[in-house]
Amino acid sequence: MRSVGWPNHWVKRQARTLLAWSLLIFLFLLTTVLSETFRSPAVVTETFKGATFVGMAAAAEFFVVVAGGIDLSIGSVATISGMAAAVLMNGRDQNIPLAVAAALGVGLVVGVINGLLVTWVKITPFVATFGMLYVLQGVAYSYSVNPVGQAAPTFYNLYEDSIAGVPVLLLVMVGFWGICWYVATQTAFGKHLYAVGGESGAARLAGVRTTRVSFASYVICSVVAAAAGLLELTQTYVGTPDLGATLLLTTITAVVIGGVSLFGGQGSVIGVLGGSLVLAFLGQFFDSVQVNAFFQQLIEGLIILALLGIYRQRVKR
Repeated sequence: MRSVGWPNHWVKRQARTLLAWSLLIFLFLLTTVLSETFRSPAVVTETFKGATFVGMAAAAEFFVVVAGGIDLSIGSVATISGMAAAVLMNGRDQNIPLAVAAALGVGLVVGVINGLLVTWVKITPFVATFGMLYVLQGVAYSYSVNPVGQAAPTFYNLYEDSIAGVPVLLLVMVGFWGICWYVATQTAFGKHLYAVGGESGAARLAGVRTTRVSFASYVICSVVAAAAGLLELTQTYVGTPDLGATLLLTTITAVVIGGVSLFGGQGSVIGVLGGSLVLAFLGQFFDSVQVNAFFQQLIEGLIILALLGIYRQRVKR
């Protein structure tokens, strides 16, 4: 009897993730039917590559949201890290290690500050990270309102390089998502994230060091966001103060589509990956049928509201 009921039980547990991937398959098929251009493998590959930046940033947001928090400074972290890396590289390959270390260092410092503000100073996550967003924006625009620096050739070429016909960028992302999945599902830290996001009081009684877990989630989020800023540099070539301007809303949208509860404790890394790809293919679909940008935002908003409604109904049941 248990073997018969197992598939249904698994489907119920993974319903949010399956919904995100079902939507992705639908968009892929719809775009393929309506767009001759999209039937080209090269276009599909470019769509996947274009999703890597938002995907990595969405994964960063996942670790905070699933633990019951939120980080609104994620786009600004990506901006500062990208600008710092571009300036330090200055078009020279030998500067790549220093630039990467500095960019990730920016993420580490911001993550530590955000974590301390939320867990030690006890400022609500929304207010603390919203303030950090403006601080980092001010730093970026104070330094320059124009593009700065330039990526080193070897670093910039990562976007076009391939191994055995497979883009290096996609191989990097497969490894990255594999690590995220392992951390979230196969480690004690990952299980503690869900416990803290689901019911922090109960988690504390169960022996989970909730403050440390919450603090670590902000550090991980900012470091991964900084890595996303580095990744975007492979496409933009230069650091720009508006690089992460739309990243916040995009990542939260990807997280919601991926089935992660904004109240914490629910969702999966695989679902967030699906949500990121949905946004990439949705943009490709809009471009294919020449939908006005304003209608794009309207449709994306309706999708988010519809999904939130579906998830809310499931919770009530």
